[in-house]
Amino acid sequence: MKIKHWQGYGTVLATKIKDSNTLHVKVVGNHEWGLYRNDDYDLFNWLVKRFDRKETDYMEWWKKEPTITIKEGYEIVNGLSVDTCDYIFNY
Repeated sequence: MKIKHWQGYGTVLATKIKDSNTLHVKVVGNHEWGLYRNDDYDLFNWLVKRFDRKETDYMEWWKKEPTITIKEGYEIVNGLSVDTCDYIFNY
């Protein structure tokens, strides 16, 4: 699905990937600020609330002591390099 970039302008593509007991979101696109974001609060509001509808409150989610794994990379699409970033949330 097309979502707004964490910086507040522009859009990127984000896809929820089925994993057992985790939330895995793959973000694809090019943006001048990049796709990598490591601030827990911003990631919760940008991705977790959108892809895990039962999580609505940051403080309640944070009490679960989540771990976040981030993998950056790129893909070649139609001969062009496109940034990718996999966010894996365990909670």
